[in-house]
Amino acid sequence: MVLENNAFFEKLIWTVEDVARELNCSQRHVYKLISNDKIPYSKVGRLVRFSPARVSEWLRQGGTR
Repeated sequence: MVLENNAFFEKLIWTVEDVARELNCSQRHVYKLISNDKIPYSKVGRLVRFSPARVSEWLRQGGTR
């Protein structure tokens, strides 16, 4: 049951690695997008997390990879 819950949350929240894979770019590039406030993100403590829906909307509105 724990594995099912983890899989559920992985679909709702992305890490830098997930975003890099989705955008087909390096993690370093994702961090540059974050530092320049070019991509929507949230911080959980020291961790950076992304909403897949917000990233998709950002891309639809002309966000650059």
